[in-house]
Amino acid sequence: MQPFVEQYLTELIDEPKAAGDKPPPWWRRHNRLFWILISVTAAAVILCCTYIYLIGNVRQIEVTPEYLGGARPPKGSTGALNILLVGSDQQEIKNGGNAGERTDTIMLVHLSADRNEAAIVSFPRDSMVRLPACRSREGFPGQRPHVGMINSSFNYGIGCTWKTIESLTGIHIDHFVQLDFGGFRGIVDAIGGVDICIPEPIQDRYAQLNVPAGWQTLHGEQALAYVRARHSIGDGTDIGRIQRQQYFISAMARKAVGREILLHPARLLGLLNAATRSFTTDAGLTPAVMRDLALAAIRLSFDDIRFFTTPWRYSITSPGRVEWRQGSARKLFRLIAADQPLTDFDVGSVEPVALGPAVSDKPGGTTSQVQTATCSVGVQVGANQ
Repeated sequence: MQPFVEQYLTELIDEPKAAGDKPPPWWRRHNRLFWILISVTAAAVILCCTYIYLIGNVRQIEVTPEYLGGARPPKGSTGALNILLVGSDQQEIKNGGNAGERTDTIMLVHLSADRNEAAIVSFPRDSMVRLPACRSREGFPGQRPHVGMINSSFNYGIGCTWKTIESLTGIHIDHFVQLDFGGFRGIVDAIGGVDICIPEPIQDRYAQLNVPAGWQTLHGEQALAYVRARHSIGDGTDIGRIQRQQYFISAMARKAVGREILLHPARLLGLLNAATRSFTTDAGLTPAVMRDLALAAIRLSFDDIRFFTTPWRYSITSPGRVEWRQGSARKLFRLIAADQPLTDFDVGSVEPVALGPAVSDKPGGTTSQVQTATCSVGVQVGANQ
């Protein structure tokens, strides 16, 4: 850069002018500098417009402090962030024809204050818990205090689910992100599908999923069926579905931040467009906070992200449902609320679950543990009874 600047200044000051010659326009005399300025300006305008366009994709709704109530858990002083993540599916309610929603994915994402660690805690949708009172809001009736399934609070609005998780865990939630399942399909397709290991053939007529064993690339519809199915897969419980969801999210994230996406602007833009179009957040999740979260996600190593399932046991009073192991659950929640390391958290005695290896374990990867006929491997991802 320095020789170019020196040459430019010399030509500008010392270039002789022929008598009677009309000097050429400045953009011809300084052609290189002119096109550098044009290119930089155009790039800045394109980036700015793209940023505004992507942020404009995100739908936001306001969850007021009055709706969450005055008895909320205190906000920690460390600067950690706790984000409620729910997956929802819009459907038609038969008794009236109004649009309704259901959720079978409820997670809490905890980012440490230094943004060097993350924990993702799944709450089984079949959990029988004490649900708090929720005020009516925008067409949603109020929820009365009672014991019921944790996901039923979503029938009364995202604010009721927010209040429910805070009341059960004692963790102050800063923001929520709601991902609709149609958007999930779009994200998977935008990155060209996700490679996962299927230990055993899947034939689930309820989810319309038919996948052979071995390494498979799942695209939008198949991927959604895989993370939502619970019949004819594993033990048929919601716990098995949670484990598949955690495995799939990990594999999807690895591909999304891989070289084949990040180094190809068109693919990256397609991913960001699909992701932002599928999100609904609270109004407090500003563009600055979104940028902070995006940068933190890029910097995080996958070794620094840990998945947990709320410690549980099968319910005796409600067959087919689960209850939380209160001692272990409270310990986990206290550590998160205080932004304490979870590396030594004792999840209890856990049988490894055959979910399949990580993406790096695919044949040709660095640490293959894959069997020749299938690709099963035990992965400990949570706590059970």
